[in-house]
Amino acid sequence: MSLSSGNSSTSSMSSTTSSSSGNNALNLVCQKVLACEHPKRKRSHLVSELELPLQPGHVASMHMTAYCFDVIYAALRNLQAPKVPPFIPNDKYPLFVTWKKGYDRRLRGCIGTFSNLVLHKGLHEYAIISAFKDSRFDPITLHEVEHLHCAVSILVNFEKARDYRDWVVGIHGIRIEFQDNHHYRDAVYLPEVASEQGWDHAETLDNLMRKGGFRGHISEDMRLKVSVVRFQSDKVHMSYQEYVAYKANYGETVLNESCAARRGLFHSCRP
Repeated sequence: MSLSSGNSSTSSMSSTTSSSSGNNALNLVCQKVLACEHPKRKRSHLVSELELPLQPGHVASMHMTAYCFDVIYAALRNLQAPKVPPFIPNDKYPLFVTWKKGYDRRLRGCIGTFSNLVLHKGLHEYAIISAFKDSRFDPITLHEVEHLHCAVSILVNFEKARDYRDWVVGIHGIRIEFQDNHHYRDAVYLPEVASEQGWDHAETLDNLMRKGGFRGHISEDMRLKVSVVRFQSDKVHMSYQEYVAYKANYGETVLNESCAARRGLFHSCRP
């Protein structure tokens, strides 16, 4: 995944609160793109930015992942943007949208934001960005959609960690900030990454520093100087097959082009 911090930060589901482990050890790289591309950005006030008015509990739902599928289908077919399901609240949260492909759940895109976005806008925006604008991958194509899995992660419970060891693998994600020869670096991993990779705290931090653009020797003293914010995620997964079942449950079918032209994107396509 990718991301950037600040007011317009951009970072490159069965419902659980971020303790959900991955399906296989994947080469996830939930890395902040701008951390590498713009190392000379001024240092942001990370902790104050992340002291967000978030309430614990389940926010993510299957309606969100189904909506993300609707969004990319509409984009791929050059159709009108879908309506947001009425079941999705429009509260403000940071979020990530992740696309994986195939039985082995290969990463196809993962981008999100630490900005506090209203969900209706944020889900639409990051469904598109993660599917088509993750610079690590080619844009998702229409023929791939039936092989996709979508995940929406709503980020909650941000806390300043005492040091790089003050978080729980499989429960917390971490966002780091550090200085590299007077250059500002930052990077993030979602909660599932460390457990999927089998990393401990030091391995997670070291890999995250590499993803943030640091290429030098990493000493224990350097690790202890890294600023760490831990967080959790309320996450929901949906496969394409589950998406089809979801649409059927609401009296709709997954769109084909003739149906879309005949009835419009968001109505039942049954004859």
